[in-house]
Amino acid sequence: MIDPRYLFLSVEGRIPRKHFWFGAGAIALFQLAVQSPLASAGGVDIDKGVIPLWFRNLSLFLDVICAWPIYAVLAKRQQDRDQTPRLSYIFVALLLTFSVFEAFGLTQIGPRFTPLGWIVGLSLLFVFVVVIVELGCRRGTVGANAHGRDPLA
Repeated sequence: MIDPRYLFLSVEGRIPRKHFWFGAGAIALFQLAVQSPLASAGGVDIDKGVIPLWFRNLSLFLDVICAWPIYAVLAKRQQDRDQTPRLSYIFVALLLTFSVFEAFGLTQIGPRFTPLGWIVGLSLLFVFVVVIVELGCRRGTVGANAHGRDPLA
């Protein structure tokens, strides 16, 4: 089993796909475990498209505290693919940008997205799909590379 401190806090080295999926799933579950009960208790109905300020701020707070663990997991996976972590920077930057814009009410007016919300949201969605395909589906470099030994060897 992988050391959680290494997985979520270190940007050095390489991880295989199964550790990527474990890390991404753990971060998603953490956010869901915090947001779901609070949304239920606070009467938040996301289906209506009107999200209260306190919930948008909570979402921003969670994205900020999860930014480094997300970056660490993505960066190590990119390094396993013998790439620099540029995609990781871009993903985390877009996630935080969208979350900040959302917290300030710039992404939606009522249930409708603003042009800014569409631009940043679709950019984030596109990069998310690239992350899933590139890091979650494609095999890492076979053998040692500049970032360390093969984690599957």
